[in-house]
Amino acid sequence: MKKKNFFLYCYNIDIDGTLLTPEGKLSERTKNVINKILEKNKDLHFVLASGRAMPATQQIRNTLNIIKRPNTESILSNGCVIYDSESNIIYQNTIPTEFFVKAHKVLKPSSEYTYMYSIGNDAFTYNEYWAKTIKEKYEEQTVVIDKDEFTKKIEMGEIKVNKFSILVKSSEEAENIEEKLDKLRKEYKLEYAYSAGTFVDYMPPDTNKGTGLNHLIKILNVKKEEVIAFGDGGNDIELLQSAGWPVAMENASNKLKSHAKLITKSNREDGVADLLEKVFLKD
Repeated sequence: MKKKNFFLYCYNIDIDGTLLTPEGKLSERTKNVINKILEKNKDLHFVLASGRAMPATQQIRNTLNIIKRPNTESILSNGCVIYDSESNIIYQNTIPTEFFVKAHKVLKPSSEYTYMYSIGNDAFTYNEYWAKTIKEKYEEQTVVIDKDEFTKKIEMGEIKVNKFSILVKSSEEAENIEEKLDKLRKEYKLEYAYSAGTFVDYMPPDTNKGTGLNHLIKILNVKKEEVIAFGDGGNDIELLQSAGWPVAMENASNKLKSHAKLITKSNREDGVADLLEKVFLKD
């Protein structure tokens, strides 16, 4: 791939397993490469695409020095919410109230499951252990709520939810939940994603990182061919499908790699920085 053969206007990067190292850190090399690219290409759009909510990306944005920097939009909560460079919501979608009425009944006998409701910038859960864990590990802005009171408000339609997550400790638990909610998911045409080994996510119809990117492309008035996207997980498939230049990490699954035009090094080897350096910083 040679830079002279095309023009990239926008690049979208998944966070966990892609931009960050396996330890969840942003390497100095990655930070320096991105800063050099943004300094050299003022009109380039740098977009974080993640299952995380906005508060959980703040430290990364601070480290990259892109807080309120022009052309630094975000596609978050797996495409449910899109933010502009000033962290204002420019697009969002919510899950139908009727789904929760039925889903709560289906899952009620399984009291071992903990739910998390993503609403704008906040992640609401009734489990203090999970709230603390998610805040510390993923830097989400968690709020502990009364389960019965909060779920009642959701089922009454008083609270609209962008993303519904069930927290699990294994892939077997994730498969069990997927099986239990499969009929309801299809009835309401919800999107499903299992990410970071912890979150079983349900999003509104036609809502994922890829549809989020499609919405942003229209807002920015750019072409698919002018977009490069990086990912590693199952919730990145649609993101790669929506980009003209889809890139999978070496540590990605074979399923995701089948949707990529290019394979870069693993996140342990700064794969994002390695490819971006070749594209934008090499003559």
